[in-house]
Amino acid sequence: MAGSDLRVRAVLAPAMLLLIGALYWVDVTQLFGWRQGIACAAVLGLLGFGGVIEFVDLLRNAGFAVSRRTLPTITGLLLISPFWFAWGNVDRELYPLVAATLLVLFPLAVQSLGRDDMRRGLEKQGATLLGFIWIAWPLYLAMGTCFRHLPSVLFLVLVCKGGDIGGYCFGRLFGRHKLIPHISPGKTVEGALGSLLASVLLAVFLRDALLEPRVHLPLGLAIGVGMALNFTTQAGDLVESLLKRRCSAKDSSRLLPAHGGILDLIDSLLFSSSVWFLVLVWLT
Repeated sequence: MAGSDLRVRAVLAPAMLLLIGALYWVDVTQLFGWRQGIACAAVLGLLGFGGVIEFVDLLRNAGFAVSRRTLPTITGLLLISPFWFAWGNVDRELYPLVAATLLVLFPLAVQSLGRDDMRRGLEKQGATLLGFIWIAWPLYLAMGTCFRHLPSVLFLVLVCKGGDIGGYCFGRLFGRHKLIPHISPGKTVEGALGSLLASVLLAVFLRDALLEPRVHLPLGLAIGVGMALNFTTQAGDLVESLLKRRCSAKDSSRLLPAHGGILDLIDSLLFSSSVWFLVLVWLT
């Protein structure tokens, strides 16, 4: 079984990289006359919406109270909004986040005041808000990054996913010491260090090709950004592993063979995309 999974991953990973490259090429060349960044942003929006659906299913199947209508509906509205305004003013960019968060939380808070909802109302508010902030927020900011500076989205994905691949390879080859076995038994300290090294090297070597001249990332800052992105990448992976373990699920869904679901695909971007958006705003 392990060998079969490894073979599937060996095919799936390059296919996904080719898909990312094709989407990026369509956007950069504006092949169909679209606004630059729209293809990548659309895919990220779909992944965010799918991730929220999986989150709701995971929690409800495990018996947790979470809104099955409000969370997907408001997430869908939030992830449509980046297409309707020009990015570049962070104050304007935060309005949809604030408004959508209130639309998620306020109705549930009022509903929980009723006698029938009083016992599980706080749990429902907390779980629903967790899914919204943890999944919808970062994907919204990642979509905004597509419109602010499209090449930096490719930089983010390569640094984060490169760290994932580096960690997997180092863990398979040199892994001896378990990292957090009570959450993710397969992860090792050696794999985590290999992941960190891969992300830092990618951040250093890709900065000139993908970020210059608009985004200037000096060597020292590139090392720091690579470390920050890798730390948040690994944290996102571990938090998603915690969610699955708490819900007694191996994968978030069975969408991708030997890989899992959408949440398993985007978990490494859930914290790191927010961090990179803040760095990008600061640098530009």
